[in-house]
Amino acid sequence: MSRLSQWFSAKADHVHLEFIPDPGSRPLVPREGYVRLWLTEGFLGQRRSWGNDHFPALHGGLTLNFLGTQPVGFKAVSTPAWSTPGVHLDLQVSPLVPYNGGVVTVEAGLYQVTQQGPLGAAVQVLGKLAGLVGPPLATAATIAEKMSEGLEVVLEATGDQPRLGVHWSMVAPGGGGRPVQAGHLVVLDAPAPPGRLEIVEGRLRADGRPVLLDYLVLRVECREERDDPITPELEQLIRRAVEDGLHGNTASMNAIRTEAIVRAWTSSDLVPKDQRRVALLIRDEIDAARPLGVVPVERLAARMVSRESPELKGLRLEELISGPTRRGGTWAP
Repeated sequence: MSRLSQWFSAKADHVHLEFIPDPGSRPLVPREGYVRLWLTEGFLGQRRSWGNDHFPALHGGLTLNFLGTQPVGFKAVSTPAWSTPGVHLDLQVSPLVPYNGGVVTVEAGLYQVTQQGPLGAAVQVLGKLAGLVGPPLATAATIAEKMSEGLEVVLEATGDQPRLGVHWSMVAPGGGGRPVQAGHLVVLDAPAPPGRLEIVEGRLRADGRPVLLDYLVLRVECREERDDPITPELEQLIRRAVEDGLHGNTASMNAIRTEAIVRAWTSSDLVPKDQRRVALLIRDEIDAARPLGVVPVERLAARMVSRESPELKGLRLEELISGPTRRGGTWAP
């Protein structure tokens, strides 16, 4: 059990935790989408008395089954400059991670950090590394784990405790627990809310009024497909293949094309439907650069193919890897 989960268990009777599902949202099915965590909003009345040499920092993220082995944590350290007691933040805490089933745990703690202290130094350094926690996710998970372990060592040495914290688990639908679903996770520094909690235009309200207690609002984002499916690694392979094609180096182009398609089809950063969709996009992007040829309009249109397209459902890897044949002076599949 982590320091934060121990703290949360001890404070459970003094902290109110509530999940508010997004209107119209539905539980996320394993291998059918992604999950990401955001720090949406915070209110810290005590911030007024901290002085200029203190600032709040959030350490947390998601822990879930990623590569089919032990649960992997995607955690980061954020250093939001809360110059006023209440502020709307919208800071990304974790990357967009495929949900492959099992338990998803949200864990986050808000700490009061002294700028000149050891925790302040650690937060400043780790906060700058937070931007590295992104695709490829296998590498990002290792970075995030080392960052979290490093901060835990500092917290153990300094004895710092969270001002607010949360430990919350979700499971696949049908398991009897809270399903993985888009919504807002609210943490109040009080045993009970001052009224019915709701999210109005992204802000927390109780019976329609602002909440004056110390609180945090974390947003669990769920989406069925990535909006940025081409990783830097795949982008580099596409560029190399296109350059070789435009220079007439067909053999090299085909080899790199195959490598890019296979990497997309087997990428752990993507759910199965996106693996096929991205592999198809890569095929068309590279084939457009074949010497002396043009790609039919219908092939280029396939770059924007829907996840539910019959073409994707019946698509096979060997169909993408096999090179196009030349017909009538143009290259065709």
